[in-house]
Amino acid sequence: MSAVRNKRVLSLNLHGLGDFVISLPVLSELARAGCGPITGLVWPALQEVAACVPALDRVVPLPRDRENEPELSAFVREVAGDRGFDLLLDFSFQPRAGRIAAAVAAPRTVGFGIDQQEHPCYTDSIPNLDRELRLHRNLRIPGLLGLKAPGRPDFPVRVPEASARRVESLLASSGVDLAHSRPVAVHPGSGVRRRNWPPERFAALADRIAVHTGEPVLLLGGRGRTYDGTDESEVAAGVEAAMSGSPVNLAGMLTLPELVCLLARCSLFVGNNSGPAHLACSVAGVPCLLVWAPRNERLWMPYGAPVELVVAETHCSRDCLLNKCEDIQYCLARIGPDEVFERYLKTLAPAAAGGRA
Repeated sequence: MSAVRNKRVLSLNLHGLGDFVISLPVLSELARAGCGPITGLVWPALQEVAACVPALDRVVPLPRDRENEPELSAFVREVAGDRGFDLLLDFSFQPRAGRIAAAVAAPRTVGFGIDQQEHPCYTDSIPNLDRELRLHRNLRIPGLLGLKAPGRPDFPVRVPEASARRVESLLASSGVDLAHSRPVAVHPGSGVRRRNWPPERFAALADRIAVHTGEPVLLLGGRGRTYDGTDESEVAAGVEAAMSGSPVNLAGMLTLPELVCLLARCSLFVGNNSGPAHLACSVAGVPCLLVWAPRNERLWMPYGAPVELVVAETHCSRDCLLNKCEDIQYCLARIGPDEVFERYLKTLAPAAAGGRA
């Protein structure tokens, strides 16, 4: 019998969409091994998509007014209830995650890169290795718990039929016939505006791909503001205004479950280093063409469908500060639409064409 069978688990997923996506194979493996019930503690923005994950028996959003002490610890104890949790998996970041772990006080608590002297409530700490894809780092959890790591990670998400029907209705009303087309999805945003390739370059690239494929272009963007307050609807509007063609602008119109449905009907995803890129590649299985900055692809490259990352070689590449760099736009400015389109033709055009009905 599995050593984790019937263990009550709390999964901390208090970060971005991409971080949540790469935790799914671990949660799926635990569920297959009979672990559970499994509770996911998430930001409210992730609640709808987390509710579509079969491995999660319960999804609890962390209210904004209880994010900090002393309300945070009291809230976590309420979530734990009288029985508490047997195992806590921390996919989040310090210091908030450490305060949650201390309040839960599970017999076994697993984190990443944790100073266990500073945070003695963690019984296990998996190191963050240089050049190791964070997905592969996460997949060391099953072995730590006495389970086999999955041969090929899976990212199961079951979207409600109502979401699928709304997507089909929305596209039909926009003139997109899914019976005869596989659209190109373009998401010009990300969690942080300075990681975004310029809108006019997305526009030029989208126009060229549209002419090459003959497929409609769908512009995507989140329903709320991003980490730095950016409104992705405004970013998508900038791309639309700069395009020669006539895209279908769906920015701000889709929930995350609806976005999964839409992406699954697309032939290609074009975007930046972002959470939706992980959703497209890992969950929807769509080939991805990504303009990637900063140079952290060794850690955060999406996994699943074919992916082509376009990065800039600069004088500071070897000493890249990743997300701490204040001049990410310097790297992005060195990447032009012609370069990205040529990479698409050489690598992803056959894969995208093969996915058409």
